[in-house]
Amino acid sequence: MAINVLDSFIINRISAGEVVESPFSIVKELIDNSLDAGATKITVEIKNGGIDQIVVKDNGKGIEYDDIIKAFLPHATSKIKDVEDLNNILTLGFRGEALASISNVSKTNMTTKTKESDCAFAIEVDGGHFGEISATSSEEGTRIEVNNLFYNTPARKKFLKKPKQEENQITNILLRYILAHPTIQFKYIVDEKTIYSTHGDTLYDAICCVYDNEITQNIVEIDKTVGNVHLSGYISKIGFSKPNTTYQTLMVNGRYVIDEIVSKAVYMAHEEYLMTRQFPFYVLNITMPAVDVDVNVHPNKLNVKFSSPSSIYDIVYTACREAIYKQLNPTTDTKTEIKDVNENLIKTDINSLKEITIDVNPTKPLEKEISLRQTSFSPITFFDLKRETNENQPRQLEVTQQAEENRPISEYKRVEDFVDYKIVGELFNEFLIIEKGENMILIDFHAGHERLNYDKFTKMVEQRQVMTQDLLIPYIHEVNSLELNFIMNLKPSLAELGFDIDEFGDKKIIINSVPMQLKDINLKNFIDDLLHDMKNYKPDTNNEIRHYLMQKACKSSVKSGMKLSEMEIKELLKDLDMKNPVLLCPHGRPVLTVIPKSQIEKWFKRIV
Repeated sequence: MAINVLDSFIINRISAGEVVESPFSIVKELIDNSLDAGATKITVEIKNGGIDQIVVKDNGKGIEYDDIIKAFLPHATSKIKDVEDLNNILTLGFRGEALASISNVSKTNMTTKTKESDCAFAIEVDGGHFGEISATSSEEGTRIEVNNLFYNTPARKKFLKKPKQEENQITNILLRYILAHPTIQFKYIVDEKTIYSTHGDTLYDAICCVYDNEITQNIVEIDKTVGNVHLSGYISKIGFSKPNTTYQTLMVNGRYVIDEIVSKAVYMAHEEYLMTRQFPFYVLNITMPAVDVDVNVHPNKLNVKFSSPSSIYDIVYTACREAIYKQLNPTTDTKTEIKDVNENLIKTDINSLKEITIDVNPTKPLEKEISLRQTSFSPITFFDLKRETNENQPRQLEVTQQAEENRPISEYKRVEDFVDYKIVGELFNEFLIIEKGENMILIDFHAGHERLNYDKFTKMVEQRQVMTQDLLIPYIHEVNSLELNFIMNLKPSLAELGFDIDEFGDKKIIINSVPMQLKDINLKNFIDDLLHDMKNYKPDTNNEIRHYLMQKACKSSVKSGMKLSEMEIKELLKDLDMKNPVLLCPHGRPVLTVIPKSQIEKWFKRIV
């Protein structure tokens, strides 16, 4: 096979595809350059999700006439002169590939003017081909217009997302820039409609600009300096949380990044005040020497590497704990009453920190040590029934862990045999106690009702008999741009299940109807549950998506304090048949547990 040495034009086109992945990446690169140019006003305008047009205009220093062509050449930058500069990067758009890459896969126009120049200059670069530089009139600063992205690389263009999805990604990064640089005046326009317009004031003002009142009324300020590290920003108040981590923003030296160490520290500080599957909100700034943080660990510069990650964890955790303590003790002097939070801080092995996953339902330690005698009994679930290998082999119910006590449960081999039972009572308002022959059966109300709902709903969906019910008052839910993308991707599948869901103005979704079978569904819990799984959601077939959505919907249709009627109990027990010997809720939790009479007698020493 012959090896060809590619010419520079083809090389630049390939390089452009690596740097420019989407409209989002273009907007990010251009804003970085504007900030590095000292701009105090930046306007971003997009059309059709940025696919048709992106315009970024600033009032920065502008580009000298002699440097205009250089700015579009590969590996050209004003931020780096020698190797040592790579270890002390404070600028944002240092890479020197942005304009060269962008102009190779689009039709790019640039107009720029410096303070010293008598006029502005403009140039057009069409797919890497340079036009003439011409004099024109313009204010000081630079305006870059990118048209018809990937028009000359159709293979790249077909991998772009839908315009609305591309738009939402850009909206999300604009939100982060506004929070990272609150003193900069940003204006963001989508299809001629202004989405954000800031005045360049405080961080709190920026938060008010991009988030709703619910958030802005539930945050507290933190400010802490330890050595040469300064931490500032806002965290959520006790009792306020979000279903996922997309409401968390971290800036390191003015750069928006995503960092698990900081996220973990904030979570652990709030842990005891968070409900299951909830996360704290925060907007935090870390300012530190550039030599102590590496910004070159991610192609899009969205991750950093701290030279002392354990110190960063300690500072963030301590600052958050102090803020929480102050909320609980508003009249107390935090400095005198908190006897150094670090004394109670468990030092984390930072090498293993990246392996840590947040336990959304942690076990709290007991206040007093309790000694319990260990028993050999393991409750029996209908998992234990799934041992049949053929129709002639009787199923076995494992009574204890001792093999000699196994016995056949022939009384459960036919559905009609599972009707002679007595309801004994309820336990903890969560479980139903049933007596059946020589066994006591405990049934989980919620898991049982969820199972019934799921089975009925599944049958209706499979038979295409889903009926819908219009809501008297449509349900409206606040979301951010990433959450909106996620929900809209699920819209076709939700429609199949009977949910009429759509966008409703800026950063809102509206639900107009629900499946009749799930008319009692708690829509807030349903949407929050979906959004919680947003980051790890990976179903890639229609059946998987439908199964996932039905699970979530049926879970949210179970009311708090729900009890099963006698008819529902019969339905539930009849689900135990030859084809489905395992009674589980749609999420895999056991619906019931069987405890033999003999085991109960052993507990009370009636038998040995």
